[in-house]
Amino acid sequence: MNTQKNDQNLIAILWIALGTLGRLLPLPPNMTPMTSVALFGGAHLPRGLAVLVTLTVMVLSDALIAFASGHEVFGYWSIFTYSGFAAMVLAGSFLRVSVTAGRTASFLVGSSLGFWVWTNFGTWLVSGMYPLSGEGLMACYVAALPFLRNALVGDLAWGMVLFLGF
Repeated sequence: MNTQKNDQNLIAILWIALGTLGRLLPLPPNMTPMTSVALFGGAHLPRGLAVLVTLTVMVLSDALIAFASGHEVFGYWSIFTYSGFAAMVLAGSFLRVSVTAGRTASFLVGSSLGFWVWTNFGTWLVSGMYPLSGEGLMACYVAALPFLRNALVGDLAWGMVLFLGF
């Protein structure tokens, strides 16, 4: 039984690593596999390991992307991004009870929407791009709508590949 569990964990970790390579591909903004990876990890790995793997992948890929593009690796926005992915791992742990296509799609859409709301709230709060008012918050969310569309499409596509492929 332990060998089977270890094999399952290894397969899940390798699957997550493969999925995160998609983050480095030249895809449209927000069509990366990270939402799917976080939910998948939460559904198939022990919670602590899933958080560790997901955040490690984010830190490493953020560092590579920042190095290649000349941008900074971390900022105040990182708190919102990384906590959003940690929340997705937690959501994925509730998915493990019954992993069906319908439940998986629901969790993917819910996670996409939650992440979008949370990280754009963070953008509004710490970026200085928008006035700290109700109008500024609405302007931030309106400007982020194209990214939400991409995230929903990408998250559903990557999620079905990860979950159905496992």
